[in-house]
Amino acid sequence: MSYTHDQKPQSPSEELFGEIISSYTDAEALEDGFLAELHTGVMFRGLPINRITSHLFDDLKPFVDAEAPMFDGDFDRALASILRTKCSFAAGDPGNTGEIGDIYRIPPKLWLVRNEVGGWTAMFPEDY
Repeated sequence: MSYTHDQKPQSPSEELFGEIISSYTDAEALEDGFLAELHTGVMFRGLPINRITSHLFDDLKPFVDAEAPMFDGDFDRALASILRTKCSFAAGDPGNTGEIGDIYRIPPKLWLVRNEVGGWTAMFPEDY
C-alpha cells in the first residue's frame, strides 16, 4: 500500500487510518512472530486465508483445540472449519477496490484484510 497526496484514498484502510507513517513487510511480520502463515486451504473470495495474527491465533487456539477431536485430532482441519464458519458472516467495506488493503468485517470484531502475498490476513482490528 502506498500513500500519495491525492484527495482520494488509495484503499479502504487508508481512509480509516490516514497517512501511512511506517510499513512492516510480510517477511518481517512472520520473522517477528506477529503473523503466522496458514496452510488450511480456506478460501475467501477466491483467495486463501494465508496469514493470521498471533493475537487472533492465541485467542482461537482453545476453541480449535476443543474442536480438533471432531477432526481426528487434526488441528489444521479444526481451524479451517472455524475460519470457514466465520467467513460466512463477512461483509466488505463500501470502499473496497479489489486490491491489497481491502477489509472485510466479521462480527463481532474480526477483520480479513487483503494482503501482499496473494491472500487474506485474519486479524483483530487493533492488530492493524
